[in-house]
Amino acid sequence: MRSRSSRLMMSTSAAMLSGLLAFASASSVQAQQPAAKPAQPGGAAAKPASPPQPSDLAPAKPGDLAPAQPGGAAPGATTGAAAKPAAPEKPKKPLTEKQKKDNAKKAYKEAEAKFEKGDYAGALPLYREADELVPGAPPKYKIAQSVDKSGSAIEAVAAYQVYLDAKPDPEKFKDQIASAQARIDELKKTPAKVKVAVVPETAPNVKFLVDDVQQAGPELSLSPGKHTIKVSADGFVEANQELEVSFAETRDVSVALAEAPPPPPPPAVADLPATPPAPETPPPPPPEPRSPVPAYVTLGLAGAGAVVGTIFGAMALSAKSDFDETPTIENADAVDRNALISDMSFAVAITFGVTGAVLLLSRDDAPPATTGLTTKRPAPKKGNWVAAPYATPTGGGAAARFTF
Repeated sequence: MRSRSSRLMMSTSAAMLSGLLAFASASSVQAQQPAAKPAQPGGAAAKPASPPQPSDLAPAKPGDLAPAQPGGAAPGATTGAAAKPAAPEKPKKPLTEKQKKDNAKKAYKEAEAKFEKGDYAGALPLYREADELVPGAPPKYKIAQSVDKSGSAIEAVAAYQVYLDAKPDPEKFKDQIASAQARIDELKKTPAKVKVAVVPETAPNVKFLVDDVQQAGPELSLSPGKHTIKVSADGFVEANQELEVSFAETRDVSVALAEAPPPPPPPAVADLPATPPAPETPPPPPPEPRSPVPAYVTLGLAGAGAVVGTIFGAMALSAKSDFDETPTIENADAVDRNALISDMSFAVAITFGVTGAVLLLSRDDAPPATTGLTTKRPAPKKGNWVAAPYATPTGGGAAARFTF
């Protein structure tokens, strides 16, 4: 039952939609036809239209619900002829080699005339045109010169490098190659322009230093490379900024200054403690008593010298007796040798004897007397022994001096 009701509703909807489409088509056709002539007087009245019959409300076929045509035309209506697309432009006929050479010569000649008059901006596009038509070293070099004369160092270096990269004939263009390389080296030394903006702008007495060298103002001229910029102002902490610039570069740098902290308050002055009295200097320790051992050793050496001198003296006397009996050279040498040794031994004995006596008989110096403030040393002795032994190839002895 429900299925039949649904089918009936769908059929009814399709019929109504078909009728609306037919009405719209009829209205369109009627609008295109000329208006009907007015009815003649006394003519018969038109009959009213008969109501649609149920058979006229048949379901619409799928072909009846075709989408509308472009441009808003009703289904079944024909559209006008579509507009024809524009005809493409015909490609230009490529130039022959002769035409290229002629045009390149003409452009190069015009560029040379402008270059000689100082119109480098006008000569540049003509040189480029000539190089595009017939690439070669002369127009590339002239392009670099024109850019260089125009004042752009960075573009000039690039243009000269293009000329060198083209590898011109080193024999034919020797001077141009050397000039281009020298100009590149010179342009790469062009200083960079750096403008420093200080924040805050109202900072007083601003100073600029570049690599610890004072500068006149915020517009700096820096050689290519790394630099350290220092900015200082009254009441602000000094700010440092590292930067690296290339040749002919233009750069803006902003440096922010931080306010300096207020100075710390001075420390409170406290009462200084009383200076403690200087500690008393302890008296020096008494000197150690002198040992008599050096004196005994010296006297022992003196005794040994006396004994040796006596022995060789007796030997010298014996050798003298032998020489008197038998005067030979050997006996004479024996006399001299024994006598010399005896004399030297007695000289040593006397010297060491005097020295040992002095060491044994002299007393230790008295220790310095001390008081509460200063130390008093005793006066030096007036009397003193001084002995000086001596020896020669033919004898010996000693000298002594006593002062008082």
